[in-house]
Amino acid sequence: MPLFRTRTSDEGLSPRPVYWITQLGGWGLFVGLFVLWNYLQDSLDPGVMMAMLLVFATGVAMSHLLRHVMLRLGWIKNDLGHVLPRLAFISLVMGLVAYLVYSGLHDLLFPQFPPMVLTTPLDVFAQVMNWTVLFLMWSMAYLVYALVIRHRREEIRLLRLEAADRENQLSNLRAQMNPHFMFNALNGIRALIDEDPGQAKRAITQLSAILRNALTSVKRHVVPLGEEIDMVKAYLALEAMRYEERLRTQIHVPPELEREPVPPMLLQTLVENAVRHGIAKLPNGGDLTITVGREADGHLHITIRNSGSYRPGKSQGTGIGLRNTRKRLEMIYGDQAGLQIGEEDGQVVTLVRLPAGEPLFKDQRA
Repeated sequence: MPLFRTRTSDEGLSPRPVYWITQLGGWGLFVGLFVLWNYLQDSLDPGVMMAMLLVFATGVAMSHLLRHVMLRLGWIKNDLGHVLPRLAFISLVMGLVAYLVYSGLHDLLFPQFPPMVLTTPLDVFAQVMNWTVLFLMWSMAYLVYALVIRHRREEIRLLRLEAADRENQLSNLRAQMNPHFMFNALNGIRALIDEDPGQAKRAITQLSAILRNALTSVKRHVVPLGEEIDMVKAYLALEAMRYEERLRTQIHVPPELEREPVPPMLLQTLVENAVRHGIAKLPNGGDLTITVGREADGHLHITIRNSGSYRPGKSQGTGIGLRNTRKRLEMIYGDQAGLQIGEEDGQVVTLVRLPAGEPLFKDQRA
């Protein structure tokens, strides 16, 4: 049974209630003005009311279809210079379709009125242009609405992401600076001063690099994978002074993936979890292997295998870290990323799956 299953992401195209309120309200106001005009002209009768109701239904249906096209083609994410010519063209197409639908239903339902399909070319042109202008105005209003909603959602998500990042980074910093870690690291360095001064200097450099990275990465949402790997190597080198031959590590990262963006300290948190709650508890130590690769669909997968056993809810200290990591991935990537941990062939296997490229802190739905 696979440890990791890919979740199908939501298209995010279902409209919110505020959309329907403004949609129905806008077309209702437009038709209401014509009803009021006919009333003031003393020409309002049941036939005119039914015709106005048909205009309302046609406008709502066709503009909703226009919204669907805009979202499916991704125009909401593009700049105005790219979108405006396309909006003008699609509005013209929708105007022609709306004219045909409305005119056909009008002539079928209201035979007492003059026909609208079999009319002069000038009248057809005027009707098509009227619908086209309406849809162009509607699409521009919807574009502004969608941009405002998206901007607001991005601000909220970025604020939540920044707060989660800072909490995660400070938590990691506290973990790295806890008395046990610092005591063991400094004791190991002190023992090396007489035995191997050169290695002692390197150990001090590695320790300072870890602490400096914990401080500087608080301000960044993503870092290159190669930089994250360097920090993991520095951490493992320090731990090797403590565990010596009990800690055996292998890292396999293709050079072409070292520039891939990943959340800072994500990998280091999982490696620390593997060492402290897996290998450290084994009398003879164990192996830790990190493998990074690219899947067929372009996603980045990171696999951490370590000796030990995993029992959900029974490993002290691992639950909060894993929950926070999952929550952080969800905030950054939504449903496109995931983390799974389980036991396979006598080893604990942690799988992380990230989409390729920079994360998108946005939601298309409007």
